[in-house]
Amino acid sequence: MIKQLPPLLDRLEKKLPGFLTAAVVNCDDGLSLAELSVQPEIEAGVAAAYLSSIVKSNRKAIKLLANDEVTDDIIISTGQHHFIIRDLTNLPFFLFVMTDRTEWLGRTKMVMQSFEAELLDIMLKLYPLETTI
Repeated sequence: MIKQLPPLLDRLEKKLPGFLTAAVVNCDDGLSLAELSVQPEIEAGVAAAYLSSIVKSNRKAIKLLANDEVTDDIIISTGQHHFIIRDLTNLPFFLFVMTDRTEWLGRTKMVMQSFEAELLDIMLKLYPLETTI
């Protein structure tokens, strides 16, 4: 089943001209289950580990401050990059995509959303709901 994740990331990369890296990440331990980078100097696994702490903190903050609303995306922008985290809130996983600033943020979000149902299907087969957070 995990073999389905790399082809999913490959297809995602082809839809985003500004794509740099992506990973499907376990939020609990920060380990990526699959990752893809078009630039060898960008280590998706290292980024995934750091970003997992942001996702966990966001989940706690939303629970305390926003009546348990669901986070769709966490977006971090720098002068050169966009970091978009699609939180799979019902599961302990998230999809992370990093693009350069030439990539449209809205397109990146739409592409990520278009892959969400397939990603959820894969992850639910691996991790049934009774093991979710």
